[in-house]
Amino acid sequence: MLADKILTAKFRLGLFENRFVDLEKKKELLFTEEHKATALESARKGIVLLKNNGILPLQKTTSKKKIFVTGPNANNQSILGDWHAVQPDENVTTIYEGIKTLGETKGYAVNFFNSGENIRNIKSSKIKEAAKKARNADYAIVVVGDNSMRYKWKNKTAGENMGRANLDLFGKQLDLVKAIRETGTPVIIVLVNGKPISEPWLQDNIPAIVEAWEPGNLGGQAVAEVLFGEVNPSGKLPLTIARSVGQLRMIYNHKPSAYFHKYADESKTPLYPFGFGLSYTNYTYGKPTLSNGSLSGNEKITVSVEVSNTGEFDGEEIVQLYIRDNVSSATRPVKELKEYQRVVLNTGETKTVEFTLDAGSLAFYDINMEYCVEPGEFTIMTGSSSARKDLKTTTLTVNDKIEL
Repeated sequence: MLADKILTAKFRLGLFENRFVDLEKKKELLFTEEHKATALESARKGIVLLKNNGILPLQKTTSKKKIFVTGPNANNQSILGDWHAVQPDENVTTIYEGIKTLGETKGYAVNFFNSGENIRNIKSSKIKEAAKKARNADYAIVVVGDNSMRYKWKNKTAGENMGRANLDLFGKQLDLVKAIRETGTPVIIVLVNGKPISEPWLQDNIPAIVEAWEPGNLGGQAVAEVLFGEVNPSGKLPLTIARSVGQLRMIYNHKPSAYFHKYADESKTPLYPFGFGLSYTNYTYGKPTLSNGSLSGNEKITVSVEVSNTGEFDGEEIVQLYIRDNVSSATRPVKELKEYQRVVLNTGETKTVEFTLDAGSLAFYDINMEYCVEPGEFTIMTGSSSARKDLKTTTLTVNDKIEL
């Protein structure tokens, strides 16, 4: 519950014992080195690599290659999202600043062009100028998405109290991307947004897409570290991203009768499935095994799965476990996420990841509204995302009804 989190924070801050704040102490208590380290690590781990045809990570160069950075979210505080006040510039590393700082240490010349920060009003003349400048670059990094900054309310395209009828890139942002792509310069997309963006054209035509979300004060540094391979991306999508509004409601834990029929004009699969996220390395999964093939009473079952890093980069993988109640008195989802673990794997390393399941992991309210586990078979799935192709399965049997 949100209220629980707010009250817990207030208790930990001591506001119930002393509700008055000493403003003189704010420099000692806010934006400390510890806070910055936490913010940076959160941004690093939250970034999701959606597509990469091999262009990333950008390699160190001695030939002074050129990187061109543009886009409405490239060099401002949109990375802070909604409900923030304007921050001192020295406290915020924009995406352009992060790329320039790290890119220059890697041998790149990094240039920026302001193609327009108001997503609602990107001018065609700016798009043409951006494309002209991109033509001479080796890489173009285009930072697009949404604007949630409430102190720029007339420019806002997302955030609280700002709904939209569509999920695509707002305004002329896609025109900007297309114009730069037509120059022949390889394009890398960085998305800055607080809600999912459905833009299949990007997936079909752009070599690399990085979902940065709204990564906070040091988000620009985190994005740059991912682009240049200082950080191997490990984030996974916390939701399913539809191809269009017409696919909604698009969720991974749907009932078996959903998405049964094809669309006349669109695939019935999502643009990106729940739990999806790429890495610069490759992970292979073994078949899950159970400590016991059946469950009864208060027993606990251990699910074990071997995960190997078979690529060329050290990395972190988020191993996911889903279940399905194959036959039940009331309809249940095709899969439900029950557990996940973040696992550090060096190149060539294999680890056995273990999860624990008990009756509480399988229980639901049956047709009589009794909270229980019905007898029958449950499919246990482990893998790198909720997509069927990414999961391997085994079967757990419950012989008798378990009441909770």
